[in-house]
Amino acid sequence: MGRKKSKLAKEGTKSPLKALVFCLFIIALTACSGNSDTLVIMSTPYGEMKAVLYDDTPKHKANFLKLARKGKFDSVIFHRVIENFMIQTGDLSTGTWGEAADYQIEAEFLPEKYMHEKGALAAARQPDSRNLEKKSSGSQFYIVQGEKYDDAGLQARGEYREFLKLNGYFERLMRVDRYIELKEKYNYYVIKSQEDSTYDFNVALKNLVYNSKEFIEKEFGPQVDPGFNDFQKERYATVGGTPHLDGEYTVFGRVVEGLEVIDKIAAQKTNYRDKPEQDIRMHVRLEKVKRAVLTEKYGIKYPDK
Repeated sequence: MGRKKSKLAKEGTKSPLKALVFCLFIIALTACSGNSDTLVIMSTPYGEMKAVLYDDTPKHKANFLKLARKGKFDSVIFHRVIENFMIQTGDLSTGTWGEAADYQIEAEFLPEKYMHEKGALAAARQPDSRNLEKKSSGSQFYIVQGEKYDDAGLQARGEYREFLKLNGYFERLMRVDRYIELKEKYNYYVIKSQEDSTYDFNVALKNLVYNSKEFIEKEFGPQVDPGFNDFQKERYATVGGTPHLDGEYTVFGRVVEGLEVIDKIAAQKTNYRDKPEQDIRMHVRLEKVKRAVLTEKYGIKYPDK
C-alpha cells in the first residue's frame, strides 16, 4: 500500500510539468498559426485554382473554411457558367454531401477595397426583392471572369448597377398596398408588350423604375451610385471584371494562381439555364502557408500587428 502511494505521489509530481509543457505547446502553435494563412486549392478537370480568403470578411472566410474542412465541397459542380461574366459553384446538393446549405450569412461589403476584378471570389445570394439586407448564400459562390472596361464602359456599368439596385426596391414597392398604382402600371406595360411585339418593355420598365425613385428613397433612404475611383478604373481597364456587382455582393477572396482555369470553364458549352452540358466537378483542399510567403509570391497584404 505504501509503495502505491509513493508511485502515485511520484506521478503527481510529473503532472504539473506535463501541463506546463502542453501549455507551452499550445502557445507556440497559436503563435505559429498567426504567422500563417490558409491557401484554398480548387481542383477541376481543367486545372487548379489557388485562392486566398480575406481576414476582413471573417464570417465568410470562417464559413468557407468550415465547409471545406468537412469535405462538403467535394465533387460539387459548377452549375451556372456565363462566359465573360462568372462561373458559379458551391451548391452542396450537387456533390457528395447531397444536401444544400439552409442558412445565410450577413453581408460584409468592402467595395472600396475588394472589387469584382477577374479572379474575385464572391458569395451568391437571393435577389434584392426577396433579400433586402443582401445576405449571402450559406455555401454558393462565384468566381469572376468578366471583361475589360474603359471609362465609357464603366459609366454604362455604373448606370446598370444603379438600375439593378433601384429595380430591386421597386419590386418590393409593388407589393405594398399604398403603391398599388405602380403595380398597375407595370402590368399595363407587360400586357402591352404581349400584344405588340414592337413595344420595348425594357425601356418602359426602366423609365417606370427611375420615375419611382422618389418613392423608393422615401421608403429606403437615399440611393446614390458611388461611381468608380481611379484604382478601380485602372484595374477594370487592365485586369477586367464585373464592376456593376461592386457593393452588391460580398467579395471575400481572390484566385491568386490559375486564372486561366476560369477561362477554360467559362468557355464550356452550356444549356439554356447556363448549366454546362458536361458536369464540371471540383474538389477543395486546404494548405497552411506562411503569410510572408503569400505576400512575396502573390502580393497579399496583411495588417501589421
